[in-house]
Formats: sequence, C-alpha cells, structure tokens
Amino acid sequence: MTMASSNTPIPVDDEFNEYESAIKRQKYTTSKVWDEMTKLECENKNELKAQCNHCKTIFSAKSSSGTSHLRRHLNSCLKKVNKDITQYTISIQPSPEGVPSIKNYKFDADECCKAISTFIVCGKHSFRTVEEPRFRYMMRIASPNFKNISRYTATRDVLMYYAKERDRVKEELAKAPGLICLTSDNWNSEHTNDEYICVTAYWVDKDWKLQKRIIRFRALFPPYDGLNIADELVLCLSQWGIDKKIFRITLDNASYNDVMVSCLKNRFRANRAILCDGAFFQVRCCAHILNLIVKAGLGLADDVVGKIRNGISYIKKSGIRRIRFYDVADKSFHLNVTKKLRQDVCFLTPMVKQMQEKFNKYWAEYSLILSCVAILDPRYKLNYVQYCFNTIYGVHASDFVETILSNLRLLFDEYVKKSKSMSSSLAGSSNVSDKNPVDSGLDEHNDNSADFGGYFDESDDYKWYLNESSTRSEKSQLDIYLEEPELELNSQIDVLDYWSKSSVRYNELSLLARDLLAIPISTVASESAFSMGKKVITPFRSSLKPKTVQAVVCLDDWMRAKGFSAEIGCKKDDDDDDDNDDDDVSLVAF
Repeated sequence: MTMASSNTPIPVDDEFNEYESAIKRQKYTTSKVWDEMTKLECENKNELKAQCNHCKTIFSAKSSSGTSHLRRHLNSCLKKVNKDITQYTISIQPSPEGVPSIKNYKFDADECCKAISTFIVCGKHSFRTVEEPRFRYMMRIASPNFKNISRYTATRDVLMYYAKERDRVKEELAKAPGLICLTSDNWNSEHTNDEYICVTAYWVDKDWKLQKRIIRFRALFPPYDGLNIADELVLCLSQWGIDKKIFRITLDNASYNDVMVSCLKNRFRANRAILCDGAFFQVRCCAHILNLIVKAGLGLADDVVGKIRNGISYIKKSGIRRIRFYDVADKSFHLNVTKKLRQDVCFLTPMVKQMQEKFNKYWAEYSLILSCVAILDPRYKLNYVQYCFNTIYGVHASDFVETILSNLRLLFDEYVKKSKSMSSSLAGSSNVSDKNPVDSGLDEHNDNSADFGGYFDESDDYKWYLNESSTRSEKSQLDIYLEEPELELNSQIDVLDYWSKSSVRYNELSLLARDLLAIPISTVASESAFSMGKKVITPFRSSLKPKTVQAVVCLDDWMRAKGFSAEIGCKKDDDDDDDNDDDDVSLVAF
C-alpha cells in the first residue's frame, strides 16, 4: 500500500467507480405500446402474439419483429376513438367553474423505482421488503401498472441512485467557495466485526449556509493503524477532488490519530495545500475531551463512593443500626452526630487534580482555534477572550492572548496573500493586485489622460507617492474590525449572515471567517452515522456488501441534507382537514 507521506499519486479508480456497473446494467424501459396491447400465449412457446385492446386485432409479437408495427397500428386504429379512462385521474382541486377537472395520468416507472429506493434507504428497510406479499399488494392497489421487482433489482436501483447523487455532491464540493473541514471516526460493527471509517465534510456555500455531507462510510482493511487510515483518507479526498481544499480535520483522542495527522501534514506540505504549516490543521473532539476529564475525576472515587453508598443505605434501613452507628461516631470518634448521613460524598482534592491535568493537556492546543473563532464573533471579539483567559490564568493571561492574536494575524496574512494571488491571476499582472482601489483609480485616470493626449504634471506623481505611502501605513481589515465596538453580548444574530453582509467591507477577513466558522468542534456527526450504521447492519442484514452499506448510509444523509424528511413531514394527509374528535395521529416522516 502506498504510504500517505510519499509523493506518489494515489490511484482513484478503485471502489469509487464500482457503482458505475449498476448504471450500465440498467434495463431499458418496456415499450409503451404494451399499455394498449396485451401479450397472448401460444401453443408454440417460440411464438408470441399481441392483441390490440381497442379493435382486438392480433399481431405477431416476436422479439425479433420489434414493436414498430404495433405502434403504427395504434396510431391508425379506428376503434381508438375514446381515450382510456384508466390513463386519467380526477384532480382534487376543482376547476374555475367549480367542477372537478380531469388530468392525464401517466405512470412513471423510473420515479416509482426512485421512490422505492427512498423508502428503503430512509426507513432502514431490508431489500427483501419489496418481495413481501403485503408490500406488492399495497403497490398493486396504489398503481395497477406497477410491476413487481426483486431484492436484487431494488439493490441495483439504490446503487444507481447513490451514484447519481454522489456526482451531484461532488459538484457541490467543487463549487464550494472556501476551504473544506472534515471529521473522521472509526466504528466496529458487532454483527460483522468489520471496522468502518466515516468521513464527513463541512463547508459554507455561496449563500453563506453551513453544509454537511457524509462522503465516506467504508469498511477498512487491517491493520487499523495511523498509516493505513491516512492512506484511506488521502484516497478519499483524491476521489472527491478536494485534496487541495482541506482546511482542518476534527478527530477524537485515539492514539493512532496522531500518526495519521502527521502523515496527512507531510502529504499536504508536499502539495503545498496546508496553511500556516499545519498550525490550524487538527482539532480534537470537545465531546471526547470532556468525557476524558470527567472519567479522570470519577475513576478515583468510583469504588469508594460505591462502598459508602451501600454502607449508608444499609444503616438507614434499620433504626437499630442507625442508633448504633451514631453512638459509635459520638463515643469513639467524637463526631457531630447532629448531621444526617448522605449517600453522595465528594473527594474534591484528588478528583479535581486529575481533571485539571486532563484539562491542561488538551486546552493548550484547543484554546487557539476556539479563541480565533470567538474573536470573529462580533459580540465577543478580543475583549471577551481576554476576560476568559484572565479568569483562567490571572496575571499570565496576556501571554496567552498575545499568542492567539499573533497566530490569527499569521493566518489572516495567508488569506491576504491568497486573495492577491487570485486577483493577480485574474488581472494577468501581479502589480494590479498589490494596489488598493484608490491606486487603481489613479492609474486608470493617468492611463486615460495619456490615451487622450492629456498632459503629465509632477503634482500627479507626488499625489500618487503620498497615496502609496499612506497605503503602507493603513491598518489591516483585522485591526479595523477589532477596533470597532462589539455588538450587544446577548443579541441573537446569525454570525455567518453577519460576515456575508460584511464581505464587501472586510473582503479577506470575511473569507477567513467563512472557513473558521465551518470547523466542527466535535465528531458527533460521525457518531450519529454509526448509530445509523447499527440500523443498517443488523443480525438479519449482516451479509450486505460494504459498497451497499456506504450507499445506504450516505444516501440517507444526503436526502436529509436536501430537506427530504422535512418536505414529506410537512405535507398533510387527506384526513387532516376532517373535523372529528378522534385521537390525534402524528405524521412521522421517515
């Protein structure tokens, strides 16, 4: 396997393209002539006849003969005067005249298959559901034109649906105006003992809306170490075409993640696809950190607290035992027996010490990204960050704040350079991008004067020199933003919406804010995907292929992102408008 730290190109033609075979195997739609023709069985099994539903004329229907002659007959059939009423449906909404209108009804087999795929994916149903007699009965009642499908056809339809939606998500990622953040986590299926990796992408779209999509839910091959997982991630990013658009990745505190991050940093450094030499590349999951901190404290007192609780419960259950206990406490230990026994006892000193050690271990590296994001919240800015660090570190707070501010300036400078580089490539000259709008206006004025035979005066050159000098001494967008007063602390605002509206004034700073605000602080999205995986991989569905599992999990996530569940859930049933006193029935969106 190619190491993630090397510069060898990662092949992208493995399982990412395996879904294409499902599309190639798609069957062609049956000819529409059979909507008005009936197939007849003959004594000779090699022959096949077709009878017109209108004039009852019988024709040959061999596969070698095609259906062109049947279509020609239907176009000229004299008996085909009245339209088939089965191809029409009565509209629920009345016409302007107040009478029900008749609309043309057309059964769409492709849409029906898509709807069944959605039913299976979102409802976590088995593919065998389509073969159940009651399901087929329901579909036959809903539409007489529906033709039964097998579980193999249902599986193929889901894979086809996944392949089409995957291409759409890939296009969305390609059009993402900023950088993309990731979360990654591993999960072991208890039913198959397979190790799965879940990779989720986060970004802010052109409308300044935060987006999230699961882009990989795949079984790993052993060994499950940092090198192997790094190779899996690099391959995934290459396949999705976002290997040069990654800003930050959020991971839990598993030991192999340190090796994986090191390999990824080396890969991205080689491709010059990492900011600030990776200082902002990794975020540790805050949920895991809090979990470790709490466990560190409770681990010391678990056994002792349990014994004390059991002992106190034993004493309080008997009045005689309670009297004896207080008597011993008074005479032997001279304790204040007026106090009551309590089952909850806190051993604060050692517990807090262990929790403080865990907190200090992770906070040093975690505080940087949280502080930068807080500074870019117009309600907090730098003053709130200074207040928080003063509360934690006291007189030493200024050193931490200065470190955070210097790192934020360093990151902002990267965005300024990137913005100027893009402007330079668009303008075709690096000199144009290094000037501010006032400089450009002056140059345009001078150029126009020369074009139209205008004169040149030393005063013009002097004005340009003064303007250039003032530009060098101008404050950056970050400095201007920090000097402005904060918004009301408790005001309810959408921070992304604020930066969207401020993007004209703070061009480069808004680009930085867009990427920083897309960083997830936990791997909850991946954890929730594992909960979904438990519903997909069950004791009755443990033989599903890894590509099918990935298709089901990703499709479910993508449909929810499109608001599919909300769209279905907001529609009313036919009985919703009835005035009755029956028990309310909630409409549950699958």
